[in-house]
Amino acid sequence: MAAGKTLLLAHAAIKTCINNPNIKGIVGSLTYTQLSNVVYTVFKEELGKYQDLLNANGIPITLIKNEASSFGKMYVEFFNGSIIYFLAMDQEQKIRGYTIEFCCLDEPIDIDETIFKQLMARMRGGGLKQKFMLLTTNPGPESHWIYQKFYKTDDKDFCHIDTNSYENIFLPEGYITAMENSYDSDWIRRFLNGEWGAFSGQIYKAFDPIKHVIDASLYEPRIRYYIAGVDWGITNPSCILTIGICEDKTAIIVDEYYQADVISTKVALEIKKKDKKYAYRKIFIDPSAHDLIAQCEELHLPAEKADNHVEAGIGKVKSLIERDQILVHKSCRNLISELQSYRFDKDKVNANKTEKPLKTFDHSCDALRYGIYSFKLYKRKMQWTYVPNLMDAEVY
Repeated sequence: MAAGKTLLLAHAAIKTCINNPNIKGIVGSLTYTQLSNVVYTVFKEELGKYQDLLNANGIPITLIKNEASSFGKMYVEFFNGSIIYFLAMDQEQKIRGYTIEFCCLDEPIDIDETIFKQLMARMRGGGLKQKFMLLTTNPGPESHWIYQKFYKTDDKDFCHIDTNSYENIFLPEGYITAMENSYDSDWIRRFLNGEWGAFSGQIYKAFDPIKHVIDASLYEPRIRYYIAGVDWGITNPSCILTIGICEDKTAIIVDEYYQADVISTKVALEIKKKDKKYAYRKIFIDPSAHDLIAQCEELHLPAEKADNHVEAGIGKVKSLIERDQILVHKSCRNLISELQSYRFDKDKVNANKTEKPLKTFDHSCDALRYGIYSFKLYKRKMQWTYVPNLMDAEVY
């Protein structure tokens, strides 16, 4: 957003370590590439300015005692024993075992809430009187955990400060105008204005929680039978969506199972339990989950491999949402959130949207796509008809 948020993060981490000996902190972003190319680079540049100021004033202190900058092992140890670990935030297990006093996250809009919670649990060191976590990010959908935790809560331990690119007086002349002329209105609202809810690249833009989130009990009389869509994850969450099919082909998602770190045996038993309640006509499972499919077959469940045609599946779900034929029960919180945050990935230079969805916050969206697109009621049917050979026709 060019509002100087990464600079803020760097200075907060540096000053905290200089002023407090023998403490530990974590600076993180989603990937090591982002850490190395952006966060760590800015951090070292700003730290160099502190060292230059010490040198200019004849203060004989070398700020950095030890450091490592290789992928998977990045840290800086200060002269007073304080340490900052630079960690990728793509897997929760990478941060287990640390004891810290503070944490700074760059672009946590791309980081899962489970990692945020794990970091909160890690902050149990005794070197700081006031432990803290600083998040510097571009905004996203209002369903995102950051917005819900920092904007929609009365907890005084969580506060937010909003800014935008227009308030950054240090931007080069013409920068704002160039950005306004280069990107669409969604991008401008999100990255220049700093507005939550504006989401460039959002796949299911037509999904409106006010319109499409319902109390399913009011609609249950319309449901003729149920199917299920299942996305399988090992460390990522597994998701089971129960989808009620109505006479007019409206799909009502009435139930959601969403759990991480669950073995396939337990997921199969959960499907069995839900089948006893809903009597699924079909269960469409992530085609890569061979073991889960085999276990469901052993349990005599009507399970089969889902059709994983991503582009066509997304197109079908989008079409149904736009026609108000996908409704979601209010209890399906993960699906409601992911439908609003599901977006297209960027190319390698992070400039243009690709046709592939970003593989994050997508587990319930995948389960929905598996169920909807694989079910023959929603499959596009090929229609053939005979066209007479005009060469055989008589001419009058």
